[in-house]
Amino acid sequence: MASNWYAVRAKPGTQRMARPLLLAANATEQDKVEWERRKGESILERQLRQEGIDVYMPSFWIRTKHHRTNKLIERRHPFLVGYAFVHLPEFEFERVRGVDAVMCMLAPTRNAGPVRFPEAMISQFMIDEFDAAQRHRLQEWTDMERRRFKKQNHLRGQLKKVLPKGRNPRSSLREYADHALDRLNDVVRARVLSITAQLDALEAAETLAEIDAVA
Repeated sequence: MASNWYAVRAKPGTQRMARPLLLAANATEQDKVEWERRKGESILERQLRQEGIDVYMPSFWIRTKHHRTNKLIERRHPFLVGYAFVHLPEFEFERVRGVDAVMCMLAPTRNAGPVRFPEAMISQFMIDEFDAAQRHRLQEWTDMERRRFKKQNHLRGQLKKVLPKGRNPRSSLREYADHALDRLNDVVRARVLSITAQLDALEAAETLAEIDAVA
């Protein structure tokens, strides 16, 4: 396939994130992969893709927490404000210009043809963006495991305080808690069950938000 990449100028407001796509209950694995790939896509990208046009908008994510709810807020922003790249092996310029979110195609003058960008430059944009995403995922995983470990240690400390003495050092604290339940009064049993439920929730948590949700 020919490496014909061109830049389009986006209409104001069309590089903001489009409304999230709905994932059907009977979605296939391929549907899920495509849904994940298009997470955070802009209005510009969605309209171009709906027309069967291959588009690439270099971007980055900003992730913050709501100051009151602690809910994670994710926003995707373009590196090149106002521009994106389209791959046109068949030179379908008019089809691109017909997309509502496209203002025009980048050209040096009004009478010149669209500027063609080298494949190497587009590939480097993609590699840099992929590397940045991987670094973010690693940092996110590190933060998640650090938070999980800190909360688990705190809960285990609470569990040690309320359980009766006599645990075999070879048995885990959690196993000892399960075996000791029948010997505890109602108040202590309820406290132990609450702590072990939180430990289970921490173990099962797959995101930082889920870990933070555990009291």
